[in-house]
Amino acid sequence: MKLANINDENSFDLTPKLKSSPVPINFVSFDIQEKICFNCGENYSLAYQYFQNYCKKCLSSYLTNITDNNIYLDVYVYTRNLECSEHEISRTKEPQNIQECCRNCLDILYFKQVYVGDFCPSISYFKPNILPSNIIKSEKDCKLCGKSLGQGNKYEFKLCTDCYLISTGYVESALTKKPTTPIIYLPWWHNITECVACGNYLIFTSDCQKYCANCITFYIGCRYCLTTNIVFGLTTQSQCKKCKRVYSIVNIFNGNSELDEFLLNLFPNIYDNFKIAELADKIKYFDKYFFSSAIHTNIYLICQNYRSKKSIDQPEKLMKWIPYTQFKDIKKVAEGGFSVIYQAIWWRSVIYDGNDETVILKKFKNSQDFSKYFLNELKSNQHCYEIKHHIIKIYGVTKDHKLGDYMLVMQYASGGDLHNWLRKNFKEITWNKQKLAILWQISEGLETIHNSDFIHRDFHSGNILFRLSVSKNFKLRQQVEKRHQWQIGDLGLSQPSNNTSSNNEIYGVIPYIAPEIFRGSGFSKESDVYCMGMIMWELTTGCKPFSNVEHDIQLIYKILDGERPQITEDTPECYANLMKRCWDSDLKKRPTMTEIRKTFGKWFFKNKNIEPFNQAELKRLELISLKKLGPEFSEKPHSSAIYTSRPLKSFISKSSSKYSSKDYTSIELELDIDIGSRPKVFGTKRNIEEANIISYENNGKHIKISPYSSTSFTDY
Repeated sequence: MKLANINDENSFDLTPKLKSSPVPINFVSFDIQEKICFNCGENYSLAYQYFQNYCKKCLSSYLTNITDNNIYLDVYVYTRNLECSEHEISRTKEPQNIQECCRNCLDILYFKQVYVGDFCPSISYFKPNILPSNIIKSEKDCKLCGKSLGQGNKYEFKLCTDCYLISTGYVESALTKKPTTPIIYLPWWHNITECVACGNYLIFTSDCQKYCANCITFYIGCRYCLTTNIVFGLTTQSQCKKCKRVYSIVNIFNGNSELDEFLLNLFPNIYDNFKIAELADKIKYFDKYFFSSAIHTNIYLICQNYRSKKSIDQPEKLMKWIPYTQFKDIKKVAEGGFSVIYQAIWWRSVIYDGNDETVILKKFKNSQDFSKYFLNELKSNQHCYEIKHHIIKIYGVTKDHKLGDYMLVMQYASGGDLHNWLRKNFKEITWNKQKLAILWQISEGLETIHNSDFIHRDFHSGNILFRLSVSKNFKLRQQVEKRHQWQIGDLGLSQPSNNTSSNNEIYGVIPYIAPEIFRGSGFSKESDVYCMGMIMWELTTGCKPFSNVEHDIQLIYKILDGERPQITEDTPECYANLMKRCWDSDLKKRPTMTEIRKTFGKWFFKNKNIEPFNQAELKRLELISLKKLGPEFSEKPHSSAIYTSRPLKSFISKSSSKYSSKDYTSIELELDIDIGSRPKVFGTKRNIEEANIISYENNGKHIKISPYSSTSFTDY
């Protein structure tokens, strides 16, 4: 069997003995698993010899619309009732086309133009007495051209090499605008549900189009010819080489230019230099006939061989466009500063294994201006997740077409965020085990972001999420290990570390914002480290920092003057020193996330400084028993303590102008003391009025001084 190059000027007919139908052939489905006819809603019938579905009602309607005697279908039929008065021919006469058959008692043995897998017998195999014994037999000669096909098994699905031709070529790529996208032209209706290139489930976009979201392979069927084009890559249209009809390929993305450009760039050169002509070497040994299943297998082997060669250099494709219709049981579960969170069930899931998966749908409140945060979170996640350490995965993008809202499809964290988890489990979170394990995972996640040359910019306990991963022993068929996974999410505000943003774009939660930001500086990796210090403190108390005071400009002034949360009595000295370095007012004195992660690793994995942590655990239990430690014994949060991200432009404008004013001198600048080693602190139960800053005159300048005495500091 020869393989023709369809790019040649002299095109050819894939099925030269058949005519293109004058009306659409709607009685067969493009999905072999479909049970209900897409065209009329009736149940599909099953062909007798091979596993092929067809609609009897639509077949009858099709035959009614055909008024000539041209051969449009290569089909084997069986007319059961010899006494039927409507018979126009004798059963002993083999009909040359289906129009000659009686439509009242017509049964289909099989369609030669519809794909049949490797050994897919139908009713007659499982119920051998349902048909006369001489009906099901091996096809010795081609019905269309008369060529001998030889003897074989009666359930072998043979296609004549002269009447069914296969071709390859290249079409214009949607990425390069050059004819570099490989295409295979098949002379049959390829009604499969799994991708021939990678084996994943296909997504159906119409009654004659489907695609694989994993490897971006498209399947376009022509209902006038029952042929199929397989396109290996992104393109905008495809032409049937038999009837010349051009089909626009359904946009698998969403039509938004900015988002489409990003999604397109996730799949560059997937099939670059893919030598589709290798198919010729695989099928040249077919002489008289071949099996459609054998061609399917050979295409798969070529693709697998190519993909294995490319896998070393080709990065993993992390995100894709996901139709909104694939989600069910959608319910709102939370609302943040500029996003709404929904929980949903994603059928067929990201790995397309047929299993449902619980996911999160994140909708931005201002989707009309989604480029600032929506696209930013996509891009940030794409860069950071390639390292895969403790970052919440984004599966892709979807759109609620009724409301016009874009949504991120994200990994579901069943345990919720860090703060809520701490409140529920604070008594069980030990110093010498759980705290260090949690902080090591969190620090590795933030280190991942920094190693990708990104900064988070909105890092707080509400964006640290808990998942419980379960490993299984497949031999024993049981769960063998449960592992806590702490992952960082909400990268909507993250930016490359070399990107300097203006104050107009600054959102956040005041207690987690580094002091230099309030002085007018931009976010940095060091400002993320400051947040890490606050996370460390939150692990020691189960409370959010500065929860007992109003989050206003006065709190910002106090932060600028060195105010930090009060360190608890049970905190080990080594831990406290690292925490104070993280929230140092001088960003140059803060450690890197790599240093922080390694320090937690030494404490947790190598048991370095284990004795101070053991002693800290004893002290922690004592304080809990005395009702002096823990979220349930802390002061009631202030009604104006806001822990959702919000615009900080007005606060920063005031604080930065005040900071630069000649009439203001911070106590850190005016007095010659080591503020970094002795931070001023807020007690979690201290009366708010005690924290009011007193202003004194000093040589014409205002000096901001906290009224706290030295006894309010804790020495380590």
